[in-house]
Amino acid sequence: MLANIYLGNIKKWNDPAIKAINKGLNLPNTNIVVVHRSDGSGDTYVFTNYLSKVNKAWKSRVGCATTVSWPTGIGGNKNAGVAAIVTKTPGAIGYVSDFYAIQNHIAKARLKNAAGSYVLPKISSIEAAAQLVDGAKIPANNKISITNPPKSKKYKNAWPISTFTYVLVPQSTPKAAQLKAFVNFALSPGAQSAIKKLIFAPMPAPVVKAAKKTLATIHS
Repeated sequence: MLANIYLGNIKKWNDPAIKAINKGLNLPNTNIVVVHRSDGSGDTYVFTNYLSKVNKAWKSRVGCATTVSWPTGIGGNKNAGVAAIVTKTPGAIGYVSDFYAIQNHIAKARLKNAAGSYVLPKISSIEAAAQLVDGAKIPANNKISITNPPKSKKYKNAWPISTFTYVLVPQSTPKAAQLKAFVNFALSPGAQSAIKKLIFAPMPAPVVKAAKKTLATIHS
């Protein structure tokens, strides 16, 4: 459904495909205005990564990247730009981090995950998706995808467009000590708990362990 909206195949909010999964609702005959990021973005990467996993046409026509050639829609710069367009445009749909959706009073859509549940983005549903992490399988570059968890009761509450947030740091820097101290603070239990106020879920223990292993390689 979401991929077909962003492919431009579904153009009205009362399209039969949308009505079929929203029985009993009086959906408006309003044009869908697709909104996407105009800048290169990790949010775009995770969004298109999800769409590529659930829709073959999207995977072959558009693919997954921080910047893609959008089939339709209008672009906004950063989360703030997308949020501004969505809030001011009747019939608009877009993607932003959950914090921006809450801050801008944007109605959130429930998405059907592979387990068959319709879920909203929130800390608990992000944590449910993060159960995909297996400490033994975290690669050396720490690149992990937790989009579209598999069909399993274990992931029945998982938000299917979840992702980790990355910090990119130089391996060699004169300020290695200060950098490592800051990142170690960010990985601490206190800091991980504090980010819940911004609707970020704390990282699972295996991911924190892998991050600290990488951090140890930074030198001056």
